[in-house]
Amino acid sequence: MPALHRPSPLLRAEVQPVDRDGDPAFCAAALINGVELVVADHFHTGVAILEALDRLLPAPPPEAPYAARRAAFVAHRAASLRLLLPVRDHRIAVLGVGPLPFAAALYPELRDFYLPFAQVQELHGSAQIYEEGVHLAVLGRRLRPFYGVYLPTRTEHLELFGTWLGRYAGERRRAVDVGTGSGVLCLMMARAGFAELRATDQNPNAVESLRRELSRAPVAARVELARGDLLAGTDAGWADLVVFNPPWIPGEPTSAVDRALEYADPELFERFFAQAAAALAPEGRVAIVWSTIGQLLRPEAPHPLEAELARPSPRFRLVDKLARRVPPGPGRRRTRERVEVWELQRA
Repeated sequence: MPALHRPSPLLRAEVQPVDRDGDPAFCAAALINGVELVVADHFHTGVAILEALDRLLPAPPPEAPYAARRAAFVAHRAASLRLLLPVRDHRIAVLGVGPLPFAAALYPELRDFYLPFAQVQELHGSAQIYEEGVHLAVLGRRLRPFYGVYLPTRTEHLELFGTWLGRYAGERRRAVDVGTGSGVLCLMMARAGFAELRATDQNPNAVESLRRELSRAPVAARVELARGDLLAGTDAGWADLVVFNPPWIPGEPTSAVDRALEYADPELFERFFAQAAAALAPEGRVAIVWSTIGQLLRPEAPHPLEAELARPSPRFRLVDKLARRVPPGPGRRRTRERVEVWELQRA
């Protein structure tokens, strides 16, 4: 199995220890100035320092330009990763916290090392979701994503895909879920009666996550898992349906999870459409789950789907498009965003 994505361990840390006697604001300022610190006594010491960092580097308001909000996030993230925790025998070696989550799977060859405090918090948060699961109405069951795998925190696009899938009139023999992530779309297609499914992702944690999910709750379809770029070696003419829920926002992803939300590779969609055209059966379809959030945040960026359909020698034509407005919800202001499903067929 390919090595899983994990927080990078530091085998040595020539850094300054800090404890509850230190001033959290002073420690946070040191992190901003490039100084690395290691918590030496209690987990709460690190919590207090990161809370002070939040006060020194507050997030811009939601109405601030995207570039300003992105720059603030990058600066805060860089500072927070300079605060470390010691790990000894797969346990966090300070008071107030238990074993390191996912340690055996992520660090089988290591016992003693250091990790950034913020990433240990992320490991704990991910472990809680993994253990408890998240109920998704579109699946009618709980999903338990592995660490480093994007889990949708909103479901409007999944509900719209479910609506589209319910009226899909094509063959249900073989389908590919491109960039499967936590496997939601793959599991929805299994529930909808597809006989064979191929779930691909360049993130090995996503492949491992869906493997574990299928071992806990098998489905009637035969599911092949493949790690690789986009359609990952799918045979020519194999697929009746290719489904892609791509990242929606042009940006610079900083983690495997971010890559599910943002794309920096200008050739991403060119590669996808070329591979999809080759993989489709003669009457096959492509379904792209999309959001207009990218165009709202970055109106100057070209629309990758419209650009594909406007090619001088088109590879695809638009068959249908469903759209639904994203309603305001708890903690979410009124928005002009829409989620969409684009159904394409080879031109």
